[in-house]
Amino acid sequence: MIRRLQFITLGLCVMLITVPAVAQSWKNAGSKAAGYYSEYHGHSSHSHLYGAQNHASHYSNYLSTAETVDPSVARMAHDSIGNHLAKTQQHLGQLKNQAAVHKNAEGVKAISEVEGHVQDARLHQADLNKITIQKPIDPKAAKSTVEKMQSSIEKAIQGHGKLLETLGIEKPTVETSKSK
Repeated sequence: MIRRLQFITLGLCVMLITVPAVAQSWKNAGSKAAGYYSEYHGHSSHSHLYGAQNHASHYSNYLSTAETVDPSVARMAHDSIGNHLAKTQQHLGQLKNQAAVHKNAEGVKAISEVEGHVQDARLHQADLNKITIQKPIDPKAAKSTVEKMQSSIEKAIQGHGKLLETLGIEKPTVETSKSK
């Protein structure tokens, strides 16, 4: 009888110690399984930021060598960069909504900072549009605006890396993986 009582007491002590830890891990695992801290939105916003950075870099290189800017190149670059920035904002908005629902103030703050840099890049992109619609397009003015946009995108990328860390999302790898 005493052995049985000791065993029950030991079992209760173990349960009291482990239940809070299990409950906390369940909350995190359940949140992730439910789509909170969505790797899809985290990785997609990452991809679109890098897409915007790449297109801005290609266009900047083009502007460095072009004596006359081809309006179709200017329009395509402007539209491509804008598309990537808009998609980044959409994915960040979804992440922010998820963080707000789960009362993750640190996550909301980190997302807001990245959104601010993306918005700055969008403002530079709007300035680029004003230059793009001029005939002829001034390559020096366009390049200066693209450089400002690239600076904002770079700040967004740096903040996004910290954001993924804050939300517990692994950074996407460069390698492509097959769908399961």
